[in-house]
Amino acid sequence: MPFVPALRDALMLIPVIGLSLLAAHSAADDREPLGSTRFVAIDAPVHSWFLLPALDGPAQELARFRDRVVLVHFFATWCEPCRAEMASLRQLYARFDGRPFAILPISVAEANGAVRRFFANDPLPFPILLDHDRSVTAAWNIHTLPSTVVLDRTLHPRLIAEGDVDWMRPDVLSMLAQLLGQAFNSTHNDKECSIC
Repeated sequence: MPFVPALRDALMLIPVIGLSLLAAHSAADDREPLGSTRFVAIDAPVHSWFLLPALDGPAQELARFRDRVVLVHFFATWCEPCRAEMASLRQLYARFDGRPFAILPISVAEANGAVRRFFANDPLPFPILLDHDRSVTAAWNIHTLPSTVVLDRTLHPRLIAEGDVDWMRPDVLSMLAQLLGQAFNSTHNDKECSIC
C-alpha cells in the first residue's frame, strides 16, 4: 500500500492552520455552533489513494469515487460516539441519495466478526471498509476516533472533523451542499429543498 507523505504533512498542519468552518459560519450568520467537533479547512492538492477490503463485497479503491464528494469516516465499533454517529451518517446518505456523494466508513484495526456483529441488525447502505493493520489510518494521520475527512469531487482533502458530528444539522448540510456545488436554504422544508 503506497505511503502518502504529502497527505500526512497536510493533515499534520491542521492544528497549525486553526481555520474552522465553525468560526466562519458563526461570524457570517450567527448559526448555533456545531458542538465540540470542529471542521478544520485544509487545502492539500494531493491524491490519497487506497484500496481496502470491504466487509461484504469487493475491495474498494478510493480512485473510483472521483467526481463525488466523499466522506472518509474512521471509526471502531467499541467507540461509543462512533455508534451514534453511524445513525446520522445513514440519514445523511439517504438525504443525498442520487447525488454525486459517497460515504466510506473505515473500521480501524478490528476483526471482521466484531464489525459484522455490530452491523448485523442494522446494516449500512454503503460498503464498510476494513483497515486491519491501521496502514491507511496512519497514512492519513488519524489519531482520534471518530474522525472524518471530507474530500471534494477531485478527491482532494478539504475538511477534517475530529470527533462525532451530527451530519443532519442544517449548517453541516449546507457545507456539504456547497462542496457539491448546489444551493441550500437552511430555512427549507422537505418539499422545497433541492438536495433533500
